[in-house]
This record gives sequence, structure tokens and C-alpha cells, in this order.
Amino acid sequence: MFSKIIFILLALTACLTNVFGNPLDIEVREDNEIRDIEAVAATEHHHVQKLVNRCGHGHPVFLYEGHSTPRGSGTINGPVRGGVAWMAGFDHCQSSGVNCGIVEFTLTDPHGKGEQNAADYSLLDGPGLGNHKYKYKMNFAFTGSCTKHAPGPCTGDSAAKCPGAYLDDHSEGGAPVQCFAKNTGIKITFC
Repeated sequence: MFSKIIFILLALTACLTNVFGNPLDIEVREDNEIRDIEAVAATEHHHVQKLVNRCGHGHPVFLYEGHSTPRGSGTINGPVRGGVAWMAGFDHCQSSGVNCGIVEFTLTDPHGKGEQNAADYSLLDGPGLGNHKYKYKMNFAFTGSCTKHAPGPCTGDSAAKCPGAYLDDHSEGGAPVQCFAKNTGIKITFC
């Protein structure tokens, strides 16, 4: 019934346009053009980053590849590669989380290119590794089309207390949480 009404309205619009012209400058599109527009819209991707502060002071921020200015929670259209989140203004934390623990993350739509969403804790502390130290509790979970989460909260500087983390100077010892999914976001909670 609904499709018949739409068909009648489209036919009526076409007849009126032929008789009176197009005074409202309405663009009449063929069905294929509408499908093309829908396909383009479907390929757009976005990623929501929600940063939660339960520490009482400082403020949660992140930066990512190609965007070196720290920012708070929000939505980014397009991929978020090399994201680093930390508590700015907390116990001598510096840019990129130097002197503090960080959550590293990448959010991207797969598009058949082998790219995936990934996140982990980092307490790497050594020459050229960022001098990251445990200062506050951290936790993360993917949101949207992926529902994976950290294997547990990071509550200290050890594998038992910070599951899956990159620790000390062992850059190959961590275990990132990964998934292939579109429009995946992340919620990162500090303290």
C-alpha cells in the first residue's frame, strides 16, 4: 500500500513538473542515483571516543596519528590510528602520557584491507619507549558494532594487575584486544 502511494506521488510530481516546470527547483532523481547516494553514505565511517574521569582531578585526553593536539571525548569521521589516551594534569603527566599510564588504540573500518580495531594498556618504561608508569586505574571497552573489552582493569604495574599491558621495556609482551567491525568506538575510564 505504502509503495503504491509513493509511486502515485512520484508520478504526480513528474506530471506537474512537465506541465508547470520545476518552480521549486526540486531535483528529481532516478532510482539508481538514489541507490548510489545510499552506497556512498554507507561507506562513511565514524568512531566515538568517550573518556571518563573518575580521578577527581586532571582531565582525560587523547591524540592520534596526524593530530598532535590533545582533545577530549568526541566523534571522528574517518580512521583513528595510533590513538593515545591519558590523564592530562594528573601527577606530572606530560604530553602523550609521558610519566603516566596510557591506553593505546586504533579505530578503523576494515574495508577488506586487513585493518582492525585494537586497544591495549601501555606502561612501557625505557629509552625511547615513552617513560610510562602506573599512576591511576585504567579500563577500556569497545562500543558500537564491536563489544570486546579489556581483559580486566589496569590496577598496578605487573602482568597480574594490568592484564594484557605492555610493561617495563618489553615492547613485544602485550596482548592488544582486537576486532574487525565497522563504526567501532571506545570508552576509556580512568580511576
